[in-house]
Amino acid sequence: MRAGPVLALAALVASCGPGKDDPEFGGMQFRGSAKPVGDDRANFVATVNNAARAPYSAVDAGLYEGTKYCVNYLGTSDIAWAVDPEALRAQPRLSGSDLVLRGRCVE
Repeated sequence: MRAGPVLALAALVASCGPGKDDPEFGGMQFRGSAKPVGDDRANFVATVNNAARAPYSAVDAGLYEGTKYCVNYLGTSDIAWAVDPEALRAQPRLSGSDLVLRGRCVE
């Protein structure tokens, strides 16, 4: 029943690089990704490149990447974030110029 929307999102994710139709966060586009951590694919890390140029907007881009990952993996957008998103919005934590978020997809 969820296959249609999940497949549509998967097609969107499969496109590479930022384009004119990619989402904007604070008027900017960010290149990001989310990948599993270890053997448990429910745990993931989302990375937003060059987040230092607009750290507060990059947090939303990171949340978006994590949500895409969980929808593709489990078909749900429920996420238990390692750090509360509101705390990250108040004070983004960068790793160099990138933003790194950790979370777990919740069934």
